[in-house]
Amino acid sequence: MFLINAMFYVSFELYNTIKKRHKNQWYKRLHFDQDSYVDKSGMRVIVGHYVGGNSGGNLSQEIINANNYAPVEGAGEGGRPVQLSPREIITARELFALHSYNILVGDRININRSLPDVRSESCKEVQYNIDNLPTASIIIVFHNEAWSTLMRTVMSVILRSPPTLLKQIILVDDASERKYLGKELDDAVSNLGKVQILRSLERKGLVGARLIGARTATGDVLVFLDAHCEVTYGWLEPLLERAGSDDVFICPHIDLLSEDTLAYTKSIDAHWGAFSWRLHFRWLMPSTEVMIHKSENPSKPYPTPAMAGGLFAVRKSLFWRLGGYDEGMLIWGAENLELSWRAWQCGARVEITPCSRVGHIFRRHSPYKYPGGVSKVLNANLARAASVWMDEWADFFFKFNPAVAAIRDQQEVGDRVDLRKNLKCKSFEWYLTNVWPQHFFPTKDRWFGRIRNDKGGCIGVVSGTPGLGGPASKVRCGSDLDLDSLLVYTQEGKIMADEGLCLEQGNGRAVWKSCGDNRKQIWKQEGPRLKTIDGLCLTLVINHSADVTDTPLTAKRCIKTDEQIWHFERVPWR
Repeated sequence: MFLINAMFYVSFELYNTIKKRHKNQWYKRLHFDQDSYVDKSGMRVIVGHYVGGNSGGNLSQEIINANNYAPVEGAGEGGRPVQLSPREIITARELFALHSYNILVGDRININRSLPDVRSESCKEVQYNIDNLPTASIIIVFHNEAWSTLMRTVMSVILRSPPTLLKQIILVDDASERKYLGKELDDAVSNLGKVQILRSLERKGLVGARLIGARTATGDVLVFLDAHCEVTYGWLEPLLERAGSDDVFICPHIDLLSEDTLAYTKSIDAHWGAFSWRLHFRWLMPSTEVMIHKSENPSKPYPTPAMAGGLFAVRKSLFWRLGGYDEGMLIWGAENLELSWRAWQCGARVEITPCSRVGHIFRRHSPYKYPGGVSKVLNANLARAASVWMDEWADFFFKFNPAVAAIRDQQEVGDRVDLRKNLKCKSFEWYLTNVWPQHFFPTKDRWFGRIRNDKGGCIGVVSGTPGLGGPASKVRCGSDLDLDSLLVYTQEGKIMADEGLCLEQGNGRAVWKSCGDNRKQIWKQEGPRLKTIDGLCLTLVINHSADVTDTPLTAKRCIKTDEQIWHFERVPWR
């Protein structure tokens, strides 16, 4: 799985360590356009955006098709990192483009390696009646995956799943071109008993290939995994217990497999999937209600507005009753949002269970080819999903994404519209109101537009601000189609920007922070002024020094000054 604009996660500490250790190596070619969130200990987790890197050069067919799996005793055991020598790093750099992770390291780790049990104590204490749990068909789609990575995924499932619950493992070959994924893979799995390989001679993409596997599955529950995962002890039981209720798409808690060292790292305890105004999937801070639920019931599943899409389980009957996947979607992208909206709007739920832990390699970019290019494929998928499920918010999305709007009418979605009608699915307004009331989208009850200062400039999020926020400054007032300078103003007095950021009174200057219940995020409009709960006025700080380019926002005592005068310029959001 690789998330559009959310490719992988590292902590600030890890990122700085990497920069120091490899300052003259290929890490310097990365730019981190940081999205982030914070765990309960205050650790910020970055969602990095891949911007550039080494192309890997012109690798020979011999290198591309070689399986160099040669495990080194002890390498990577217990989920520990594997380090390379400076000379080996050069080789790893050249091979990196093959898979978008370090295959030189991957080939040294045994496919049967051990992993830590990172579950909480409350999860370890849960007892499952295995005799009453439904059976599982594990579906893993691969396309040109590394042999060792794919086999480590398979072996982790076999080694850490109760045999009576594991009905089958279905590997779906989506027209792979690598020779080692042919007979060599067949031979490797031939003695594993419950593993079968289905091969497509033409590229189907994630959706089409997963449907091939789902139609072959004989288990009660479909469990979809990416081909670069490793499951941990006790991963399957909590998924099957919840999926057995036939009303939920249940996701495991996703931990991190380093794309560099393949170290297994426990991720933050609070995953909550959502999406931006541009429909990019995002991990956001969970709502207060969810956090309270987690604290009171730390081993219980909790709802999430959207799933990342790579890893989830669902009762086979529910999957098909709700229409499976949208077969009109190409290769990869947006199928996770479409499935999430369809589940919620059509009577099911999407949840995450903290007791199922699965490690996953988040790639910085896709190593695969997309017919017509990534943008063409993704835009077509987004157009389909928005047209069918978002109602008037589809107009909002298309208005600010003209490239997607241009192909809106080319999408043949009649069958999906009929499906929605036949299932008597609820509206997108219901979804926003009931599933994700903390959302930052405009509505009929929310003001939308620019907030311009009397001295010039607007309130907005400066480009490059991390996903969890940063200092607030004046931004250029863009056009009516410039989302970076457009805001939502709620009846409660919150000033909301894209990515779930709210303007907050900080210690000194105003800051952008994840929207929450903090009273410091309330700005009451009184005439042309915006006042905090404490009666201070939002002020544009003008610095006349030629060396200072930043124009901060802050809350000061209200006085008669143009820097405290704000003009609300409404912009139609649809």
